[in-house]
Amino acid sequence: MDTISIKNKKFTVERVIAEHEDHTTYLASWSGRTYFIRTYAMDYEKALADYKALKHAGINMAKMCFHDDVNHVVVYDYFPEEDCLTALSHGPLPERYFDALFALYRFARFAKVALDWEPQNFMLRGNQMFYLPTKYYPMTEENRFERTGLSTWFLGKEGRAL
Repeated sequence: MDTISIKNKKFTVERVIAEHEDHTTYLASWSGRTYFIRTYAMDYEKALADYKALKHAGINMAKMCFHDDVNHVVVYDYFPEEDCLTALSHGPLPERYFDALFALYRFARFAKVALDWEPQNFMLRGNQMFYLPTKYYPMTEENRFERTGLSTWFLGKEGRAL
């Protein structure tokens, strides 16, 4: 079994969650707790800056627990809940998902940040919506939620395509 060492802590990798061009996300454990670990091939400093900017904007995200600037690794709290796309695959989303999503969108609009609005990038935890990536863009008329992502949150043509 693979391990990732960060700040004298050895995390046991359980499995790969996602692989992207700039980073890989793992599910790992240390000291009886489960974490998400992202190892960055590029844009590590941008990921840290984006995380800080989104937190400042009031966007709910997994808490950053540890980071290793030398090896470009970040450890986040683990959320056992399924992402919203998986929840959508079981049938139409309950109203509480949209209440939480629009509450999060209010913060994004106020801070003028556009997120990647597709449902696989969000997770409902309790009554709050959490954004899973750390990437964002300056909000414009073209990348607002109602123009670029809202249609994928329903079991219509766009949602089924995802």
